[in-house]
Amino acid sequence: MGVSSLILSVVLLNIFAYTTIKLRPRIYGVSLFKPMIWNFKLSLLPFAILVVDTIIFLLVAIIASYSGIAFIRYALECSQSNHGFVRVALALPNSGYLITELNLTHRDIDGDKVPIWYDIISVMAFAMSGIVNTLVNIVMIQVMILVFYDPSTVTKAHQSIFMLTALVLNLLVAIGVYLGRSIRFNSWDVIHIKSFFTKLKNHFKQPGEWKNCILFVVFHTLFFMIMYVLAGIPFFFK
Repeated sequence: MGVSSLILSVVLLNIFAYTTIKLRPRIYGVSLFKPMIWNFKLSLLPFAILVVDTIIFLLVAIIASYSGIAFIRYALECSQSNHGFVRVALALPNSGYLITELNLTHRDIDGDKVPIWYDIISVMAFAMSGIVNTLVNIVMIQVMILVFYDPSTVTKAHQSIFMLTALVLNLLVAIGVYLGRSIRFNSWDVIHIKSFFTKLKNHFKQPGEWKNCILFVVFHTLFFMIMYVLAGIPFFFK
C-alpha cells in the first residue's frame, strides 16, 4: 500500500463509517447512538491538530528566518515542535479508541431491531477508520521529523528511527485507549493533574487491574504495529 492508497482508504472508511451510523436510525427507526458520533469526531482531532501545528510551525520558521539569528530560529522551531508533539500525543489515542466500538454496546439499547449484520459492518468500518486514522497521524509525524531534521538522504539508520517512533507512538495510543476505556479518561483530563492521578491510583488499587492493563497495552501495541507494517508504511521512506 502506497501513500495515495492509505489516504484513499482513510477517506473512504471515514465516510462509510459515518454514513452507516447516520443511516441506521433512518433505516430501522431506532435512536441515533450519539456517543459513536462523538467518538468519531474525536478520532479526527489528532489530524486537525497536526494540520494546525504544521501551519504554525511553518509560520514560526518564516518569522524566525527574518530575525537573521540562527539561534532564535532554532529555539522557536524546537519550542513549537515540542509543544505540538505533546498536543498530538495526548489527542492521538482518540483515533485508536474507535477499535473499542467492536463491543457493540449500542445493540443493548435497540435490542434486535437492527440486524446484526448491519452493526457488524458498521462497527468494523468504525474500528478500521480508527486504525487508519492512527496510521496516517503517525506518518504525518514522521514526515514532520524528516522536514525538521532535513537529511540529505534517508538511510537504514533513519528506518530504525521510524520503526522506533511508530512503536513509541503506538504504545502511547494503546495506553491512552486503555485509560479511556477502563477509567473513562479524556485527553483533556490531564489538565487536572491532582484529579487525574487520584483516579489513576484508585483504579489500580483494584485486584487484577495491573495485569489487565499490561496485557491490554501489549496486545494493542502489537496489533497497531502489525497494521503499521501491513500498510507498508516502513517502506514509504525508502
